[in-house]
Amino acid sequence: MKRGTKGDVGVVIAAAGAGRRFGSRKHFLVLAGRPLLYYSFDAFATVEDVLKIVLVVARDDMEAGLSVVREWKAERDAVGREVDVAVVPGGPRRQDSVRNGLDALPSGARYVLVHDAARPLILPEHIRHLITATRKHDAAALGTPSHDSVKRVVNGAIVEELPRSEVWTVQTPQSGRVATLRAAYDQGSAGNFTDEASALRAIGVSVALIEGARDNIKITRRGDEMMAELILKARGTG
Repeated sequence: MKRGTKGDVGVVIAAAGAGRRFGSRKHFLVLAGRPLLYYSFDAFATVEDVLKIVLVVARDDMEAGLSVVREWKAERDAVGREVDVAVVPGGPRRQDSVRNGLDALPSGARYVLVHDAARPLILPEHIRHLITATRKHDAAALGTPSHDSVKRVVNGAIVEELPRSEVWTVQTPQSGRVATLRAAYDQGSAGNFTDEASALRAIGVSVALIEGARDNIKITRRGDEMMAELILKARGTG
């Protein structure tokens, strides 16, 4: 018998970007024989606390998004746990798209994890760690400490050495209370936030940084998908 969920965590997967650096909308790529979005759906659906997943796509990609969800659900229903998945249209900016996703979450979702669809390699254990941190701190993000020397560069020249011990590369998912993230985007609607951590910090919310995995890569440019397929193969899932 398939088991439902009584969790209180919603998930918003942001897939409304134009993919300019990649050259096309990468969210509908096929990766190691499966649609890229399937990997994120699988990871979040495995986590018992997840109540609902909302996929946000560009308005002219709605039918493609609905098709991917239908096909994934048909595959998933045969083997795993049922999770409600909705598809909603995005907005002109990432924060507008995420805000639309927040509006599609059910009233039972107290917390939300926002994830970039272009990071298909997120693992369930890191999602669980992030949820634990969110319950403790109210807001959190995954990241990894820098292993390289880091410089601040202006007009092609190094202008400052940054302490490597204080520099992390931030990933997604990023999380917070649903009501707090809504307030952050509403209050900062005139701004242009690159992620949820920056929106939350803009209204004075402290965001805990939790160590994730270096292989939670983002597919941004051509060739990144080949690296992702190598990682999947090394995991035995590609």
